Amino acid sequence: MTLWFYVVRRFLMNVLKVELAVFFLILLVNATEEMRFLTGRDADLSTTLWLVGTSMPKLMLTTLPLVVLLGSLFTFVGLARSSEMVVIRASGVSALRVLLVPAITAVLLGVFAVTIFNPIVAATIRKNQEIKQSFTQTGRNAFSVSPEGIWLRQTNDRGSTIINARTSSGDGVVLFNVTFHEFNQGNQLSRRIEAQKAHLLDGQWMLYEAMQWRFNSREEDGGTDVRPFDQIAVPTELTEEDILESFDAPENMSVWKLPSFIRQLEASGFTALRHRIHLQSQLAVPLLLFAMVLVGSVFAMRPSRFGNTGIMVLMAIMSGFLAYTVTNVAISLGEAQQISIYLAAWAPSSAMLLLGLSAVLHLEDG
Repeated sequence: MTLWFYVVRRFLMNVLKVELAVFFLILLVNATEEMRFLTGRDADLSTTLWLVGTSMPKLMLTTLPLVVLLGSLFTFVGLARSSEMVVIRASGVSALRVLLVPAITAVLLGVFAVTIFNPIVAATIRKNQEIKQSFTQTGRNAFSVSPEGIWLRQTNDRGSTIINARTSSGDGVVLFNVTFHEFNQGNQLSRRIEAQKAHLLDGQWMLYEAMQWRFNSREEDGGTDVRPFDQIAVPTELTEEDILESFDAPENMSVWKLPSFIRQLEASGFTALRHRIHLQSQLAVPLLLFAMVLVGSVFAMRPSRFGNTGIMVLMAIMSGFLAYTVTNVAISLGEAQQISIYLAAWAPSSAMLLLGLSAVLHLEDG
């Protein structure tokens, strides 16, 4: 038991050291980038610090697999250089048993990152976007999904329109059982339209089988004008891309909220492919960190007297970047529906785990 505590302590200390080094490196680069964004804008020091601080958690979560890989690498390089690994093996403890404890520790770190740190990352991403939108004056259109259906708010110089629909096509250009509420610049309801279907065309919504209520202003005589229409056009500046991009990005949502949001999204007729892939990729983080421990240890298992330690370290780092690249490619293929969701999310981690395990078994001689 003392041996396991010793290895875990060495592993956690190395992970912490690498984490701090990566943190300050990312902070330097990210602060420069955010200050470039604020150049020419009237931003005080507190706003700058908020902008930099809210962008850091996402970057730290993204680099966590590389941090764990380097922590594992430095741990076992240190054990090999001090000949402690030789003593451990001579005492009858195999390399796999030595690896098991830091690997389990990495899995626990992954569980912490997914269940606790991920919601913090999602909150800081939203805050960062709010700060940037306050300077760029973007985000005037809003889109959300709830148990009551789809809610869309479009704004122009004439006022705003609130759109509610029960269901939609997968791309969001066709809405069913839809209601339009138009408000003038004084936020007074000027028109209401109920239709069986609304189709987004170039520069307009085309409504079919519609009933229109047009409300006269207080200065005018007469009551409400009510009449049916087979078709009626409502001007809009929205496009199909605007609607699809109006959804909260998967990274902006906590893993605890994603399942219910996916159900609401699919019940409304939209595709939740990106959100499903992101959820599965987050759930695969503990497995990925387990694989990173194995990959990092592979290049440091042999005694340092065999030489080529620098080459081994370089190969370990390259393996980490390779895993990152393969993961991104797999997710892109999944979003393009070229491979299944589960294959896109879990295959890279599983492949790295099997490669690391096979390499450890090949090098293990005890």
